[in-house]
Amino acid sequence: MTVFKKIVLTLGIIGSILYFFTCLTPYINPSHGYFFTFAGLFFPIGLCIMFFWCVISFFFYRKYSWIFFLLLFAGYKNIFSVVGFHPGNQFSQTKAKNDIRILSWNVNNFLSGEGVVDYTKVKQLLDFIQNSNADILCFQDYSSYPNKVVDATTERVKQITGLSYSYFSEADANYGVIIFSRWPILKQTTIPYKNINSEEALQWVDIQTPTKVLRVYNTHLSSMNVHVDVMDKDNISHMKFINYDTAILMRKDKLGRMAYFDKLHVKQGELVKKSLDSCTIPFIFTADMNAVPSSYVYHDIRKGLNDAFIEKGWGFGRTYDSLSPTLRIDVLFTSPSIKTTQYASPRLHLSDHLPIITDIQFKP
Repeated sequence: MTVFKKIVLTLGIIGSILYFFTCLTPYINPSHGYFFTFAGLFFPIGLCIMFFWCVISFFFYRKYSWIFFLLLFAGYKNIFSVVGFHPGNQFSQTKAKNDIRILSWNVNNFLSGEGVVDYTKVKQLLDFIQNSNADILCFQDYSSYPNKVVDATTERVKQITGLSYSYFSEADANYGVIIFSRWPILKQTTIPYKNINSEEALQWVDIQTPTKVLRVYNTHLSSMNVHVDVMDKDNISHMKFINYDTAILMRKDKLGRMAYFDKLHVKQGELVKKSLDSCTIPFIFTADMNAVPSSYVYHDIRKGLNDAFIEKGWGFGRTYDSLSPTLRIDVLFTSPSIKTTQYASPRLHLSDHLPIITDIQFKP
């Protein structure tokens, strides 16, 4: 073996070992160290690199290639949470009989918090919501936004969609998560994340659909605030619903900030999972998780549930319209008594998140 081939093999071995550690993220709580937060974020990239290394090793290092293929599949749990294997699925705007359509979207306050508001985008956002033909809307980062140019109030959303029922869980004045429904809401509950001293919450409603009662969960796990270069007292003071350690928020190190919030997500996930496990009727869980599918909190919450993207999606399924194309941080999970019939995440560059649309049916 030439010196060059030995160097390449050595680099391949080092890369394979690092990849193996990214495969451990479903099992290790990020409270045990920053590394596992970063490992979860970089798993999709590591997976692609590992795949190509396996191909290279097969042709040039065949004696050792079986070891690398074994290491590749050591990440099976993350692979089958990160990658959708349903190419060619076309979303039909026409709903099948007995289908229920859910639109889940972080609507970014209808763009009202961005200084100079682009009213064209707000109108496009509302037009998409109106034309989605959804039976249930689950919005995160929601504000009822009245304006002389574009009306994005709660009543206006009800008017354009025909969804007469709603439940708004406010984390701050006119800010929070909301569920709109075509059918009557029988029960409604807000569960604040008091275990992390935050007013943000998990909400759920029981909806009387034409066939069965469906419980719909909706939440927004803590933002990692990576969109702000350096947070200071001026851009923290208005965030009344955040009571974290401001010294952490004002760190220049974004990765350190992300690791801090990753630990908070685990605590929020504990409350979420407790509520999901106590539910005895069919349910769906929608969320801006601010956590990727290779993260500990994703696997913890999803345990025993189905991910609509994994059931019907393709590729990495990006839902955050910035940073890496591998960031799928918005999810819709279903209980085992529900099947997903369609899934789509249109590439609309309106909010900083992409919408996810899912058609579901109750299993017989």
